Amino acid sequence: MLKNNQHNLIHQLSEISDSLWRIEKHYLDESKSCESCVEIWRILHQDYEKHIAMLSEEIKKHIND
Repeated sequence: MLKNNQHNLIHQLSEISDSLWRIEKHYLDESKSCESCVEIWRILHQDYEKHIAMLSEEIKKHIND
């Protein structure tokens, strides 16, 4: 069984991955008529990619321990 901390890391990775998928598949296309919305989704997309990388690295550390 996973420790609570490990579970939380994996759960958060899943949540952010789902959000990133929605941005890529829906929000960017739907907001093309509004430049400020496109910029918001672009910034969030970049941030989420960084968060996914951070969480993935932390999960790898816990797997190796």
